Amino acid sequence: MINPMDLTGKHILITGGSSGIGRQCAIQASRLGARVSVIARREDALRETLSQMENPSLHAYFPADLSETESIENLVRTIVVRKGPADGFCHAAGIGTGRTLKMSKPNYVEKMFRIHTFAFYELIRCLTLKDYANDGASFVGISSVAAEKGNPTQEVYGSAKAAMNSFLRPVSAELAKRRIRVNAVAYAMVSTPMFDEFKDNGGDERIMKRQYLGVIDPESAANAVMFLLSDASRFITASVLPVYAGC
Repeated sequence: MINPMDLTGKHILITGGSSGIGRQCAIQASRLGARVSVIARREDALRETLSQMENPSLHAYFPADLSETESIENLVRTIVVRKGPADGFCHAAGIGTGRTLKMSKPNYVEKMFRIHTFAFYELIRCLTLKDYANDGASFVGISSVAAEKGNPTQEVYGSAKAAMNSFLRPVSAELAKRRIRVNAVAYAMVSTPMFDEFKDNGGDERIMKRQYLGVIDPESAANAVMFLLSDASRFITASVLPVYAGC
């Protein structure tokens, strides 16, 4: 049987791999045959992710705080030296979404943009240096419906994701000569720890009711990323794939 999303032989970097969408992407990529380098802050959680992946000995984890963007170039160099050039990358690292406007002071805004947007930019810049990524590689950002249809308390989060989305077209055009593709997947509510935090903080029930196919399960969320990482999507670039469940 042919699997158009087969990732056998590919080296995939996944940030935010300690939980949620990032963890499920690491697991799914391993099931599809990829060698995976998983990045997140917490080493204990990274070890737990590795234990859930197919053939754990084929993969590696790299503890790092991606909000410290000045350290990303050295991180990428270390990964490539140890595991080889990248064939794909998914930026799933993120932090909680909700804060009212009056509480969104500049240090909070900068923190949100550093992890969601600046780290994505810098990882792509570094991966396209020298031979850190192979020609034909695929880069995927995790975006959000909030970039298009933001709700109260999502002003900063939605803005950071919108900035990611606006980056896709120019960088895709620049990297097209190497057939490197750059896309994003934008989700509505996915059943992750971040979603649990949203509910615990009094998240608006009306948002979930508008999502009439229900809350997205992590495996389905990860499959959208796998499609964009695979050769099945080799003519898709500069695009935001909406996974809104009807929202």
